[in-house]
Amino acid sequence: MTRLSLLSMLAICSAGVAALYPLPSPGSYAQFVAPRIATAGDIPYPINTTATGMVTLLLRLDAMGKIQNVRVLRDIPPLTSAAQTAVQSWTFTPAALNGNPVPARLSVNVVFNPYDPGGVAIEGLSLPLPPTTPGPNDSELFPAQVTSATFAVYPVNTVASGTVVLNATIGKTGGVEKVRVIRGVPSLTPQCIRAVKSWGFDAATHEGKPVTSHAGVAFVFPSPAVANPG
Repeated sequence: MTRLSLLSMLAICSAGVAALYPLPSPGSYAQFVAPRIATAGDIPYPINTTATGMVTLLLRLDAMGKIQNVRVLRDIPPLTSAAQTAVQSWTFTPAALNGNPVPARLSVNVVFNPYDPGGVAIEGLSLPLPPTTPGPNDSELFPAQVTSATFAVYPVNTVASGTVVLNATIGKTGGVEKVRVIRGVPSLTPQCIRAVKSWGFDAATHEGKPVTSHAGVAFVFPSPAVANPG
């Protein structure tokens, strides 16, 4: 058998083995897609309170995107229950691992925004959050967490109120890469997007490695008439 014939036979055999046992393509290992908000409703601003600030909730979602548990990470007693109640009616797109839906956790940050002034820093974000661990069936995702944030500026020449809900895509270095509007209020939404794009995050990790993820952000605006009854 000539050398050329031998090389040809080896090439044919190698091709056959590759067809039966293809090598994984680059990046095909543990392709993880984080959960996100699909639809959201209004969060009523509690009456008889002038409290403002950020309530942070950690939602445990099953493989269908249904809420299994809500844990409070940042608590503002006059405001937290309104946020907890509202998210129960929201819907979510579940996480996926290699194309298959899996349980995972998602952080939702609800900003009870002052009518005026806006644009100032939200206090208390430097405090460490309570430790959290995945449930027995959860993917090993530690959601992105806000490290710095500002209130949205209430626009002039408007009397709008209500809730703006955004889905922020957080990159592997913690930067806000994209903001998608889930629920908008026309005169308020642009200021909310502008505010979130300036926020800082600790990136999410999956199995200990930084990953692109999503964080829910809601801005709740009181009615100017209620905020300024005089």
